[in-house]
Amino acid sequence: MSSVEELKPGASKLYIGEGVTIKGEISVPDTLVVYGTLEGDVSAGNLVVGETGVIKGRIVVAQNAEISGKVFDRLNVKALMILRSTSRVDANVSYGMLQIEQGATLIGGISSSDYRPEQRQVKPEPARQEQKPVRAEPALGNGVRMPRQPDIAAIDQP
Repeated sequence: MSSVEELKPGASKLYIGEGVTIKGEISVPDTLVVYGTLEGDVSAGNLVVGETGVIKGRIVVAQNAEISGKVFDRLNVKALMILRSTSRVDANVSYGMLQIEQGATLIGGISSSDYRPEQRQVKPEPARQEQKPVRAEPALGNGVRMPRQPDIAAIDQP
């Protein structure tokens, strides 16, 4: 038989095994691993949802998330979100970086946050040249527009 020390879970981590259902608000400073079912709002440093895992609720992940199971409602991942081929995400999603494997299902709104792994200087965009307005082509009686010949004088101007 194992000693009690060997059975002690890692500090600041939570593992929800297959067949286990938890309802309520959960906050995990480090890593949350879900192979069972979780219903409620979740806050975690990192998140792993295994193939049998299901989460229904608003989820905020401070770092990275790897989803192989099912997620419903809202998912906000500050850094890297990986959707594995077995994943089904039916939620409004925001992420810092995104990786999606072929076969993954994503239904809902999706948006990217302004995540930068290392602080880089943003290069200013070069000034854009002013473009001249394009003239509309005359319409035929049936609404079809015929292309107009280019104005040679406008092309030759610097």
